[in-house]
Amino acid sequence: MTTATGPRLVSLEVRGFRAFGTEARTLQLDAPLVVVHAGNSQGKTSFAEAIEFLISGLSSRRDMLGGSKAEYHDSLRNAHLPAADTNVYVAAVIRDAAGITHEVRRELLCDFGQGTECDSRLLIDGVEADNLDQVGFPLADPPVRAPVLLQHTLRHVLSTEPKQRVGYFKALLSLTDLDRFRERVRAARGRVEAEQPGSALRQLGTLAGTPAASTSDSFTILVKKPITAEAAATAVERALLDAGNAVLDRRGDPDGPARIVDLDELRAALAAALEDQREQAFPLSAFTVEPPPGQAPTPPDLDPYRAALAGVDEHVAQHTPVFEAVLAVDEYATLDHPVDCPVCGTGDALTPDRLAVLREHLRRTQSLTDTARSSIDALADARRDLDQLVAAATRSAPAAARWSAEQLTRATDGLRDLGLDPALAADAHARTGELTDAVTTVTTAATTVRGAVEHAGDAIAGRHPVNGDLTEGCASLAAALAHLTTVSTRYAETAMALRAAVDAVTRDRTALSGLREVADLLNRRAELVADVVTEATRQQTIRRLNTAEKALNTAAGAVLDTRFTQMSDTITKWWTTIRPDELVGFGGIKRRAGGTLFVNLVADLRIDLLSTPVTREALGVYSDSQLNALGLSIFLARTELLGSRVVVLDDPIPGSDSDHRLTFVQDTLAELLNAGVQVIVSTFDGKLAEWAYSSHGSSSNGLSYRLDLIDVIAGPESTQTADAFGQLMLEAQESLNSPTAKGRRSACNTLRSAAERLAKQIIATNLTQNGTPTSVADVKSKNLGDLLPRVLPLVVGGNAEQGQWKLFPKVLNPGSHDDDVPSSGELKQTAKNLRKIAKAHQNHWPGGLLQ
Repeated sequence: MTTATGPRLVSLEVRGFRAFGTEARTLQLDAPLVVVHAGNSQGKTSFAEAIEFLISGLSSRRDMLGGSKAEYHDSLRNAHLPAADTNVYVAAVIRDAAGITHEVRRELLCDFGQGTECDSRLLIDGVEADNLDQVGFPLADPPVRAPVLLQHTLRHVLSTEPKQRVGYFKALLSLTDLDRFRERVRAARGRVEAEQPGSALRQLGTLAGTPAASTSDSFTILVKKPITAEAAATAVERALLDAGNAVLDRRGDPDGPARIVDLDELRAALAAALEDQREQAFPLSAFTVEPPPGQAPTPPDLDPYRAALAGVDEHVAQHTPVFEAVLAVDEYATLDHPVDCPVCGTGDALTPDRLAVLREHLRRTQSLTDTARSSIDALADARRDLDQLVAAATRSAPAAARWSAEQLTRATDGLRDLGLDPALAADAHARTGELTDAVTTVTTAATTVRGAVEHAGDAIAGRHPVNGDLTEGCASLAAALAHLTTVSTRYAETAMALRAAVDAVTRDRTALSGLREVADLLNRRAELVADVVTEATRQQTIRRLNTAEKALNTAAGAVLDTRFTQMSDTITKWWTTIRPDELVGFGGIKRRAGGTLFVNLVADLRIDLLSTPVTREALGVYSDSQLNALGLSIFLARTELLGSRVVVLDDPIPGSDSDHRLTFVQDTLAELLNAGVQVIVSTFDGKLAEWAYSSHGSSSNGLSYRLDLIDVIAGPESTQTADAFGQLMLEAQESLNSPTAKGRRSACNTLRSAAERLAKQIIATNLTQNGTPTSVADVKSKNLGDLLPRVLPLVVGGNAEQGQWKLFPKVLNPGSHDDDVPSSGELKQTAKNLRKIAKAHQNHWPGGLLQ
């Protein structure tokens, strides 16, 4: 036997879980082989399920045994625990592959219930953890997540439908990752398919039923292949030009208007056509106005001119322009002789000296000249601003203000024809009078200010004082403009209501023309280009995902075939350890019709060991015991393929298959143990337990236990089968409460044998520890009276223990004769004392008592 390597269960402690009750029960498991024997309903399956719960945090019973989920409510917590007792746990000591031991504990927080799953908390060395990966117990794929074979696991794969069976085998073969990846690809494709094209691209649908309807088809073709942004921009421009020319009926015919080849020209043409359509339905342009001027111009600051003028003689200042004009004549610049004065005509009056005097005069008045020029420029700017303001104010009065009564009547009749309220036009027209009056007030105020500006300019040009102040006129103009803005806002609200109503009706009436639809798309050209690129990418992604899914389907089949072949060989290997040299064999796992949704199990039927087999469906021809052997072989193949280093087998060989008990013990267990796997077997079959331990167990290689549910509330008690004292105590337990003297006498005899066995163990252990190796069998004294003198000096519990030893013969001996048999209470107290003494000595010696 190869020593088990890798993670190993060293010990297990269970409390409150299924059959295990109020007393925590501990089993030492530190051996390659552990055999647990128990009769039916004594807790053996609960023991195996406790290991499953420790590793996985779940119970596969509910998912695999069948029935309604409601039938498994409150199935994990011991039914007899007090309601307030929440201390339900499975704990273990685990030694990992590096030889380091860890304390592992899983506590049940919530049992299966109405609308709730079971919930637990896992602690590794006192620290919360999600799983046992770090100590060497990784979870396999569901439904069998722990290496624990239970009866519902054994038959699940055989009883389920072929379509569901494939999921089980994929989990066994760790192929669910491939399925999950394929599902993610399918889900990704679904998400991409569900995405909508961009809103601009979807707007192409509005062209349906218009002369530009074919444009939508051109875009459909456009997005079928990947496209760059540059190519998309060119294609979109061409498509929009085609659509625009179609709705404008500009096809480039020799007798018709020329085809438009520029988008800006197209935009203008569409706008003009739309305006014509609206005007034909109702003259909205008559109510259209421009916004009024924002603010009045600021009056020029003439104070610098006034200050400069006050600094010179007024008479001289008035002549300054004349002097400037004379000196501006080119011939006077270099004059060296007297000439006639160009102003007064006096002969020889203009001399070089006189020109020098004029130049000096201009030099002294240069500041006034500069200030005058600056002021004149400012006044010119003010005139220009006032002229622009008057023009803008005039444009803010609608043409409808000048309508006659007849024109207004035609307009209201037009609204009636459109199905609109005539009051919309009447209200808007009523506002035009107020708006016209406000415009007149502004233009009058602006004209007044402009006259003052011109008068000031003339005065400055002649170097005269400027009378009056422009500020007051500008303030009046600002007030008039503010009033115009208020009136214009009120009018705009009324005019907007009229326009919105007419637009809505004319949009519906002119929808078939496609003008507005193409204009809207033209305004969203950049979005349309981006949507085309995005949609082309989306379509390409869908095609690639479809291709990937098909490739994954093909690959999944190939992988399944390869792994099924591998697993079939492994299952066959385990099958032959259980049922060697049989004419009915296992033929493998196969996909039905090459698909990935159904899995069949094949049986090979021979007339002799050398003949060619006939294949049939295993479920149709296997006997019940063969089906169990197949289920066990499948499970063992799974553990091998997943590299499990610990395997728990609960009743692996049913009572109906006793013929294969020996092959399982000698071949199957040997194969597992030789592979270095720790094997824990729980069974009701006493022979299987005995043979397994005898074949593979020893003081170092195996442990053997018996489980007995003596006290339902406390839970199953475990006893090592090599522990004769423990076995005797269990046997006595069965008769302690007997109402008959015969039953209590049997308990009395068994307790006396247990006391004698314990005394021999204490004596042999003491001698061995003191240097004289002695086995229990070497202690030759046969009865309790002979053993007492030898054991009393060896007590570890002082006088109390000595007194108990002295009482044992007095209580138990009469029950072996015709004297009065002890009562149940006396027998229970005696049993309690024996257990207490055994525990004290077990703990006293290194390695415990000899067995």
